[in-house]
Amino acid sequence: MNKSWLIKLLILSALVAVQVLPTLKAQPEIKLDKFWVVLAPAVARSTAGYGVIKNEGNQEDTLIGIQSNSATIMLHKTEIKSGMARMIHSPHMTIKSHSELVLEPMSFHLMLTDLDMTTLFEGAEIILQFKFEKSGDIDIAVPVREILY
Repeated sequence: MNKSWLIKLLILSALVAVQVLPTLKAQPEIKLDKFWVVLAPAVARSTAGYGVIKNEGNQEDTLIGIQSNSATIMLHKTEIKSGMARMIHSPHMTIKSHSELVLEPMSFHLMLTDLDMTTLFEGAEIILQFKFEKSGDIDIAVPVREILY
């Protein structure tokens, strides 16, 4: 009877491991790459930021906010209709597993408003905090530089 009970326990343990282990590994792995902020003219009330949000993990994650002491930040997408560009606020953005969101001009980008011009000068670095639903807060230092056309 003990041998039968032990075999059943081993089988049950194996079944649990087969179902539980994949879910333990299924998590997002967010990487923030190549971020920078456009140097704003002294009279500007806003500027933009660009970079790449990568999810190298096996589960999607949702960007739920972005903060900085240097500005108020929102994720926007530029949309062109009838030759007119307009920006659409995207308060939450899901980054699927093994994918990336590229932030670039005329597409998705960071919109910085309420600028603290004492921190936004050529060569400065500002701290951006990206808030994700599953990955939590990720802080990065982002350079401020002039846009080159």
